[in-house]
Amino acid sequence: MKTLPLISIILAFALASCNLGASAPQDPAAVATSAALTVEAVLTRPAASPTAGAQVTPTASPVPGVAIDGTTAEAPACEERTEIASWTRDGKTYDKAETDKPIPPGKGFVMTWVLKNAGTCVWNDKYKMTFDSGERLTTADTFAVMPFGYTVQPGESLTIMIQMTAPSAPGTYESTFRFIDAEGESVLIPGVLTTVGTPSSGSVAAPGDLRYQYSCSPGVVNITLTWKDRSDNEAGFRIYRDGTKITDLPSGSTTYDDVLSTPGSYAYTVAAFNSGGEAPINVTAETTNCQ
Repeated sequence: MKTLPLISIILAFALASCNLGASAPQDPAAVATSAALTVEAVLTRPAASPTAGAQVTPTASPVPGVAIDGTTAEAPACEERTEIASWTRDGKTYDKAETDKPIPPGKGFVMTWVLKNAGTCVWNDKYKMTFDSGERLTTADTFAVMPFGYTVQPGESLTIMIQMTAPSAPGTYESTFRFIDAEGESVLIPGVLTTVGTPSSGSVAAPGDLRYQYSCSPGVVNITLTWKDRSDNEAGFRIYRDGTKITDLPSGSTTYDDVLSTPGSYAYTVAAFNSGGEAPINVTAETTNCQ
């Protein structure tokens, strides 16, 4: 029997069941504003209806699991109830700020859901995540979510991680996935919003409050840089020493450790950057008193 879905969304990011590919795209701002804080989905599997024309005696069986006529009674239907305990992209909470943040064309990322089994059904290895509609972000259509023989009992949680790739052209894209049970019925329908863009030059804010600390030991000088991340659309942070780039750090970084062989005066630049340019801040680290 086909499952009848009842989906309740509480302050949730879009759990879209429409065909996103055929119809006109929804307003990205309206979709993104529904932050993915708490998502609750309820699916109830009704017990099988009696055969047409058959009489039903509303008398309880005196023996559990055995019908009045002596045959084995059908087990009561379980209830699917799922809560999203955590939803992240590359380890960052997948909320409005994250969905609004442009990512470079063709960039790979990992979408992660932590789902709590809040119903009475036992999830097994036949449960899967599948691509449903909209912009394709994966090469596969179906994803195993647990090892063979594994189960998730009511009250337990399941972590689902899927590698995705952003589209190659700037724009806002909607994609729909489905968490399905062993019969292929939907348990949860998460919508994924992906913003791909090239921010204009100067749109990224420079780091703030750049500071340094240092320590000395024979033949080694350790310099630690710290700063405040004041942008929400940087692709990362670029570290320069005396005008030469040392490394690139990921978005959200706020510290860097540099190791030198001799003391001295070193000019550092920490620049927030995206595809439109850099926004730098500078500091000079004085370690000349190291012995």
